[in-house]
Amino acid sequence: MRFTKTLALAAVIATGATAAYASPFDANVSFDALNNASSATVLKVNPTQAKSLAIDVDTASLQQLIKNNRYLQRNIEQQGYSIDQIIGIDGDLEGSNVTLYAL
Repeated sequence: MRFTKTLALAAVIATGATAAYASPFDANVSFDALNNASSATVLKVNPTQAKSLAIDVDTASLQQLIKNNRYLQRNIEQQGYSIDQIIGIDGDLEGSNVTLYAL
């Protein structure tokens, strides 16, 4: 019985560790994607998703880079968000559109 509990505990820990690394967002994107971006799609996230993004993204740097891109800044504001709400990014280096996540 003790072995079964140990095995079950190990399975739970392994599952938890896997879930911790499995972000619902591809937040490992380089901020270089913002250099080519002229538009953005802004998606609202909940506080739990925001915590996941906070692990992978330097929010202050992301927001500053967006402030330096007037096209993105205007696009975000047209969607009803402010730059201060942006906490994550997803995009590729070759595209002109990025997905931004707002809280």
